[in-house]
Amino acid sequence: MSTPNPLTPIEQAAIPSVVAVLEAVQAFIANMGTDPMQWTVKFPGALVALQGAVMLQAPLLANAEGAAISAQANTTVAGWISKLQAAEKPAA
Repeated sequence: MSTPNPLTPIEQAAIPSVVAVLEAVQAFIANMGTDPMQWTVKFPGALVALQGAVMLQAPLLANAEGAAISAQANTTVAGWISKLQAAEKPAA
């Protein structure tokens, strides 16, 4: 038996961007290295790479979220229309 997915379509649309940001954080940690003596030298470059990777996700996230929100809104409005049309018909 499979378990149902607890995420909404809007949350699911954000998953690729969240994964990409987490991978960028992972790369930032790797770029900083393990030597604390070099952190002050490596920090500016590693931070720029992290910021760039995170900023590149904004348009992708907005596009994915916009599509998911639009689909959800259309489904909700269609449901309202159906209910109103059903309520409008006289009982036979």
